[in-house]
Amino acid sequence: MSTTDENRACERCDAPIPPARVKAMPGTWLCIECSEEVGGDFVLIAKQANLAKEGSMKKNYGGISIEKKRRVIHKKSAT
Repeated sequence: MSTTDENRACERCDAPIPPARVKAMPGTWLCIECSEEVGGDFVLIAKQANLAKEGSMKKNYGGISIEKKRRVIHKKSAT
């Protein structure tokens, strides 16, 4: 299958992904049904940043960073 935005296919089930979905979510490689089944294309991980001085026993959490990782996608089994 072609990987252009107009003809993008789902990584999991090979169904065509509507161009409107690709336009709204450019990073998506899952159709709506597969995205709902696996929980989306990405996993978000939130980490608290410790702003205390090195060696200090005081914990000074002042910020949160968000890491976005691509979910591992396995082909849908034919049942």
